[in-house]
Amino acid sequence: MSSLDPIHGGELSPELETALDSCVKVFMLQGFEHATLEDLANASGTSKDFLEEHFATKEQFCAAALRWYFTKFYRQLRSVLALHSELYPAVEAVLYEFIELSREQYTAGTALRFHTLMDIVELDEELSAELRALKVEGMDHFTSKFTQCKGELHDHEEALALAQYYATVFEGLSVMVQHGMSHNDLYKMASLSLEVLSNHLRKAN
Repeated sequence: MSSLDPIHGGELSPELETALDSCVKVFMLQGFEHATLEDLANASGTSKDFLEEHFATKEQFCAAALRWYFTKFYRQLRSVLALHSELYPAVEAVLYEFIELSREQYTAGTALRFHTLMDIVELDEELSAELRALKVEGMDHFTSKFTQCKGELHDHEEALALAQYYATVFEGLSVMVQHGMSHNDLYKMASLSLEVLSNHLRKAN
């Protein structure tokens, strides 16, 4: 990434935050190849000159915007997790938030399909590696919630096993979103996984 990349340069200005958020929406709707700097400037209410002051190419702008988007994505999940001290409501809240945030990547208005953000991420090797690191960090944070609440379960091993189980649940939900599964089907999947957690909590008590 260029030194112009603002994600590595400290606090962002409100104008740049708006530009990055708008950029993600444009890329989802139009795809990377078809979106132009003019499209991005118009969507964000800025100018092409403003964008070129911060980014040398459209590729740099796209990478910075997606880094910004996914950093906010995982930060939001961590914030939701931190709101709950007990395991069941914490997991429930994160599952539901994950569903809503994931659906934003693929649907808008009357079920209009978005271009997949992950396909765009794969265009940038460095960004792809950063996203994998973010996912690992997010899962580590999620796992730590289970170990923090291990008193609600039988033992440490059970806490780790359940955390791994939910890693597969999140992956499954992602695939379901990508295949256009309905809102109700996604919540049914989450509810079934919560029954597993509920059964473990009952046995522990």
